[in-house]
Amino acid sequence: MTVNLAPSRDLTVHRLHDLLRVAILDRGDIVEHDRLLDEATLMRRFDVPRDVLREALAILAAEGLIVRRRGLGTLVVGSSFTVEGHLPSRTGDLTDQFTAGGVLTFRMLHWRLESAPTVVGDHLDAVGEHDRCLCMEYVMVLDDRPVGLITNYLRAREAAGMRPEDFRGDFYQLLDSHGVDMADYDIEFTPQCADRRTAELIEVADGDPIQLFEQTIRDSAGAAIDFAIGRMRREVRFKVTGIGRVGAAR
Repeated sequence: MTVNLAPSRDLTVHRLHDLLRVAILDRGDIVEHDRLLDEATLMRRFDVPRDVLREALAILAAEGLIVRRRGLGTLVVGSSFTVEGHLPSRTGDLTDQFTAGGVLTFRMLHWRLESAPTVVGDHLDAVGEHDRCLCMEYVMVLDDRPVGLITNYLRAREAAGMRPEDFRGDFYQLLDSHGVDMADYDIEFTPQCADRRTAELIEVADGDPIQLFEQTIRDSAGAAIDFAIGRMRREVRFKVTGIGRVGAAR
């Protein structure tokens, strides 16, 4: 098989766009006071010609991360919110995991003990066709900006005694305050476009890209106790660290 290793301009633009995007979201050293370094510096830093740099910047501008202003340079306007991908400790809460800072609050939309839909029962242990679970739906708000819409289905045995007024901090604090055993969780992410209701609640345009996730929380015995479906703004970055290689030799 013959592989052409000659540099491709399109691929160079693509790689530069990716590197610039990561640096912008990380607020790396190419960003000073919410402004990118000048073009000449960026060209030297990434060893690319001006036309390649400008094309990569144009893509970032179309994505809403930057805006170019004559006389002002390239301004960073897109926000990102990084979430650490682990269950909060008993001494912390979900707010500690939003590395962007700010005040994290939750707006409750729905709270009801109801029969578990079959698909929910399929994701929870020891929940049959007519068993009940606590369904709670809420909007996650960082400062004054909605960042996510989440629905949790918690087994009735773990939800015993819970009231809406107990939801003072976040979902994990609610479970912890009632002594619920939380050991680990599984999570899956899928790109999606926002439907009308989601768009209204998290304040994005109908059809905008968002992240759909499904989360299953398990107790220390490995039983699935909670199933959640959430939709997050595309600015939210989910960070998972320390994942071991499956089958790696020790």
